[in-house]
Amino acid sequence: MGKLLSCLLLLGTLVANDNVQLPKEVVPFELYAHELPFIHDVVGKVLVTFIIDEEGNVSRAEIIDSFNVNLNDVVLDKVRQTKYQPAIQNGRAVSVKYQLPIVFK
Repeated sequence: MGKLLSCLLLLGTLVANDNVQLPKEVVPFELYAHELPFIHDVVGKVLVTFIIDEEGNVSRAEIIDSFNVNLNDVVLDKVRQTKYQPAIQNGRAVSVKYQLPIVFK
């Protein structure tokens, strides 16, 4: 099995208070080095923004910043495969915008 590339999930646009539950990953973002056969020993960061909708699905994923454009399609595909429990605000599911920096090291 290949080395798992690390990422950090930044919290979205909800303001934390007693009536808010942030989304939780159900199907996490995972990208292994062997899934990038055309690139070896990459080091850098790709910043992705996306919406987590009321059903926990990822939509409108786009690259904000990338150190290597050859990675963009693979990263976007993996981000779209993630799944979340939706954010809850005042007892109902809401959509939120997230940013995901993906660090290659």
